[in-house]
This record gives sequence, structure tokens and C-alpha cells, in this order.
Amino acid sequence: MTIRRPIRAASAAGARGRDHHSLAPAHLGEATAAATVGIIVGGIALAITGIGMLAMALTIGSRYAGDPPPDVGALSLLPALLGLAILVVGGALTAGGVAVLAEVRRSRLVTGILSGVTAAMSAAGALLVMAQPPPDVVLAIALTLATLVFGVAAILLLRLRR
Repeated sequence: MTIRRPIRAASAAGARGRDHHSLAPAHLGEATAAATVGIIVGGIALAITGIGMLAMALTIGSRYAGDPPPDVGALSLLPALLGLAILVVGGALTAGGVAVLAEVRRSRLVTGILSGVTAAMSAAGALLVMAQPPPDVVLAIALTLATLVFGVAAILLLRLRR
């Protein structure tokens, strides 16, 4: 048996800092921090995909050996617009995830809503890919995984804090 008294913290701030034993930020928690990292990684992947679609749309005329068809400009319009939209969504998701980690005001709400919308668009894309014959199973699986990641992240970001 010992008669030593317990050593107390020098300040209240020092005592509060000891209860959090995690690499995740204290304001998020483990699951939400992992979901936020998933949003950032998915946003970067979407931004890279958008850049690739833009490059494909801008160089579609060079794919024809001889004379390009007269409507080659119309062929590149839709992929260019979709690539730009995907690039913007990817950038917004990446910036939103970083803002959530930095604890910017209302960033959880905005990023959660954007993640939910992205999950819904990904689910619709998976259904469209599987509905067209022949179905592209690899793309459908990738879109389904994106739906799962963004959907779970939206649920975790939009839930009320305890």
C-alpha cells in the first residue's frame, strides 16, 4: 500500500486533453474521420476522371485517320460538359472533406449533402451501366462501391452529434 497522492494536471486544459486517445480529430470520431478521408480520396479520383474526360473530349477529332466527320464538335460537347461537371464535383468533395477535417463551420452539412447527392448519382450510374446490353460488370462494381462509400459518409456526416 502506498501513501502517494495522485498527480493532477497543472490546468483544466491539460486534464481535458488526456481523454482522447485516437489519431482521428476529437470533433469527428473514428468512423466519421475515416468517412471523411474516403470522401477526400473519392473526390480526388473524380477530379482525375473529369480531367480524363475533358482530355478525351478535346482530342476526339484526332481519333479519325482521314477526315473527321462534319459533326465532330457536337460529338465532343457532351463528354466535355460531363467531364467539367465531374471535375467540379470532385473538387468540391475534396475541398469539403478537407474543410470537415479543419472543422470549418457548416462544412459537415454541406459535404454530407454533396456526398449524398454523389451517392445517388453513382447508384443511378450503376443501374444505367447494368441496363445497357452488354453490361459492364467492372464499371458497375466500381460505381456500387462508390455508392457505398459516399452513402455511408453522408449518413455519418449528417447524423446529429451526441
